[in-house]
Amino acid sequence: MRLTGKLTVPPDNTRTVAPADGVTGTRSPGAIIARAGVLLMVGTAASRILGLVRDIVVSARFGTSGDLDLYVAAFRVPDLVFTLVSGGALGSALVAVFSQALHGANSGNADDRTGEVRLVRVAGAVAYGVMVASTLVAAVGMVLAHLIAPLLGTGFSPDGQDRLAAMIRILLLQPVLLGTGEVLTRFLHVRGRFVVTAFAPAAYTGAIVVAALVAPVEMGTEALAWGTVAGAALFLVVQGLDAWHVGFRLPLAIRSLAGTRDDVAEVLRLMGPRLVGQGAVQLSFVATTRIASFLPAGSLAALNYAWALAMLPLGAFAMTTANAAFPTFAGQAARGEFAALASTGRRVIGAISVAMLPAVAGAFAIGPDAIEVLFGRHAFGPESVHLTATALAAYAAGLPAHGILEVQMRLSFALRDMRTPVVIGVVAMALNVALATALAPGLGHVGIGIALSAAAFIEVVLLGAMLERRLPGVHGDGLGGLLARLGAVAVVAGVAAWGTSTIAREFGIPVGARLLLDCAAFGVSALGAAWALGAREILDTALALARRLGWRRPPLP
Repeated sequence: MRLTGKLTVPPDNTRTVAPADGVTGTRSPGAIIARAGVLLMVGTAASRILGLVRDIVVSARFGTSGDLDLYVAAFRVPDLVFTLVSGGALGSALVAVFSQALHGANSGNADDRTGEVRLVRVAGAVAYGVMVASTLVAAVGMVLAHLIAPLLGTGFSPDGQDRLAAMIRILLLQPVLLGTGEVLTRFLHVRGRFVVTAFAPAAYTGAIVVAALVAPVEMGTEALAWGTVAGAALFLVVQGLDAWHVGFRLPLAIRSLAGTRDDVAEVLRLMGPRLVGQGAVQLSFVATTRIASFLPAGSLAALNYAWALAMLPLGAFAMTTANAAFPTFAGQAARGEFAALASTGRRVIGAISVAMLPAVAGAFAIGPDAIEVLFGRHAFGPESVHLTATALAAYAAGLPAHGILEVQMRLSFALRDMRTPVVIGVVAMALNVALATALAPGLGHVGIGIALSAAAFIEVVLLGAMLERRLPGVHGDGLGGLLARLGAVAVVAGVAAWGTSTIAREFGIPVGARLLLDCAAFGVSALGAAWALGAREILDTALALARRLGWRRPPLP
């Protein structure tokens, strides 16, 4: 699950903002966006770091045990409920509708309070609807948990299925709390308040860390389930207090539900296409979880650790770059500058590939030592390291495709085509499940990772063919040559790092020092190969990173 925020500002050059995190006055949209971007970036970084801490703590206590498999499997159910009722599809729709409620009401220079009251009523109506819908779905899930568990974890033992059902009942409290908190996140963003929303996800993750550290041993991973619920409650409460401070009142909205029907209907209309696509992704995860339940204990836990590690470069480079480019895409499409849009999209795909292709080689060559350094303690032994490293390699193989997809989907959205990416995404997820079913019996958990990577490449080809018809040249004009050079650099760097790790292992060098040698060999060989092959994109990226870290080129004598 990913919690994201998006800021929408009115078209005027300046506006007077309500008190936002202690700041008042007239600020330009650029200043508002910059401030919001910094806050969200810092909050996201804190949440990701805490997420890594969570994985380290959980791995030390539970390793890749069958008990952790049950927790990971149980999490699929609340994730599915959250996605269908109040996930990212709803969040994207809320920003547009909430902004219209706040600014549309006073567009004729009416009293500013009119827009604020309208926003509170609309946000309250949506929060009330999400609360009721998620509570009803969660209640049904709790009642039927004893039937859901055998379907989700068919390969688990009868005792394991009973424990799975118990954890599903606990975790189904999460989407009720988290979904309502998601509505408040969008409400606060539209009101220009970002400090609390930026750090609320860190509070959610922190509760899980505390639960893993202090819960009694006999509770097992049930402690993580209760920590998850506590984290969702914190996520809701901290934002609820801030929303109350700027006038959010749920009773006010409930009394005026009839006057917000059109706004709620607009939210449902806007979230429809994305809901189908995201629901397909979650259902594919449910299906592959069922497949993994037949594999040896720890397989599902290893896949979970590996996916979290694979998401680090994907989130840090691909998603952030694509999000930053999206406003440019949308502006060029709106002005009918389709040749420029194709050129911009091509450059962004190239920029993301500069990070994604080396990340694949790094996962193969450096991954085992990195996993041992991060997680290799207490319950997370050599077998856990091997399981997670092989899963990471399988997932990492698809990183270039996942990165390109981030750009392709935003290009499609800029062209106001929501349906095609959704249809292709549903097809890809169906292929993912089919491939996982075919590969898992022979390849184990690695087959599940390979299936997702293969499905991502198929999705890139299908969506890319559609985009080429509307944006000729978006994947051409030297992009193929760039990808070939980047691939060659990645292979050279990966082989150098793998050889260094192998030799260091033979000499008995400790894993921490071995990892440093791996990274040094990878970096030096990548830069050398980039210079030899003329891959200036890697050299330019390395130079820009060095400058950000404070390095300055010495003056010529």
